[in-house]
Amino acid sequence: MGHLEYKKKSNRIFSELGCHIHSVYEIYYFVSGDAELMVEGRIFKLTPHSLLIFPPNVLHGIQVNSCDDYVRYCLYISPQDLIPERLHFLTDIVTDTKKAPQELLYEHTESFRLEQFFYNLKQLEEQPEDIRATFEPIFTESLVAQINLLYHTLRPSRVSHGTAGKIDAIVSYLNLHLTTPMTLDSIADHFFLSKNYLNRTFKEAIGTTVIEYLRYKRVLLARQHILNGETAMNAAILSGFSDYSTFYRTYVKYMNISPHSDIHTSPKTIVIKR
Repeated sequence: MGHLEYKKKSNRIFSELGCHIHSVYEIYYFVSGDAELMVEGRIFKLTPHSLLIFPPNVLHGIQVNSCDDYVRYCLYISPQDLIPERLHFLTDIVTDTKKAPQELLYEHTESFRLEQFFYNLKQLEEQPEDIRATFEPIFTESLVAQINLLYHTLRPSRVSHGTAGKIDAIVSYLNLHLTTPMTLDSIADHFFLSKNYLNRTFKEAIGTTVIEYLRYKRVLLARQHILNGETAMNAAILSGFSDYSTFYRTYVKYMNISPHSDIHTSPKTIVIKR
């Protein structure tokens, strides 16, 4: 079933996991604190009772800016965690093409009492296994249904501020052309930038270099193809890798497991260190 994390920290300024990517959906509910969330180069200044919904494979990270209490819930959900009749409650939100990709943030959600839904799930951790197995699917689906109601009621908030220069446009370009052969030179030429300036500003904003970002995203795309039944060789080709040996080394580097062995493993978090 979905995995819930609750965190409360006081008197500490920190970054949470650096920049990272999940292979599952993440529902992030911010209760209190002084924090900003980076999502694919866009910066969200979080306000109490903010809700963020991430589809799989979205690069993000948290920066806590003061010693105020930082309190949040994170629920990680795989499609298998919801019965087919309920899955659209979640996927409708993140695949709505009428909305721009940055519209993942909902503020002023107090009237939907989401904290109580998260609290109910957290309380199950203290229950015997048979009780957890019975109620976790029900509680999880109740939360997702409430969020879907919120989605149909509230208007998403816009990003507070973006990254410097053309980084937003570059991130969008890379994701739209993920399987297209690209080099640092060709990307820099496309945006009329020097490759040194491009790499430096991209790393300052995103936390990794342009080429490393491409490799992360291509590996995640390849993993999805593998989980959907493709061979590792076909997954490499479909994900933009020019040769299998490079694909294999890159996959093992980021996933810590070979592509052939990754069929039945747990959902992964890839941490991108600066």
